[in-house]
Amino acid sequence: MAPRKSLGDLLADTPRMIVDLAKAEIDHLKAEIAEKVKGVGIGAALLGAAGFFAIFLFGWLLVAGFEGLNVVFPAWLSALLVSAFLLALVAVFALLGLSSIKKHKDFGDLEAVDSIKDDVNMVRGLGHAAEGTDPLDDLPTRVDTNGVQR
Repeated sequence: MAPRKSLGDLLADTPRMIVDLAKAEIDHLKAEIAEKVKGVGIGAALLGAAGFFAIFLFGWLLVAGFEGLNVVFPAWLSALLVSAFLLALVAVFALLGLSSIKKHKDFGDLEAVDSIKDDVNMVRGLGHAAEGTDPLDDLPTRVDTNGVQR
């Protein structure tokens, strides 16, 4: 059995024990994150390989479609129909991409940036958002059964 420590020894060891505990928790977190990152990396590599072979698959499907159309149409018309199909795909993806870019291009109104600024200003003692407003103003208002906002 280990000898019992005095209260003074226990109190003196407390800061070291807290630091050791924090270091152990950080090391455990690092190990868990490394394991998850490794799994995500392997999954991403496998998805990349699947995408690589999907490109070749798509090419072979286009050739098969072209050859199938050659049975019904002349070769030049088959090639034109396959090209028109690809042009339609390119147009749809380009329009969807441009729409998405226009919708998400403004980075000036990020809520996370405003929140971080609020936090920094609160720590610096400048008040909520340096405006002197109440932090509770950001909370959604509720209306009770009597129609009073709370």
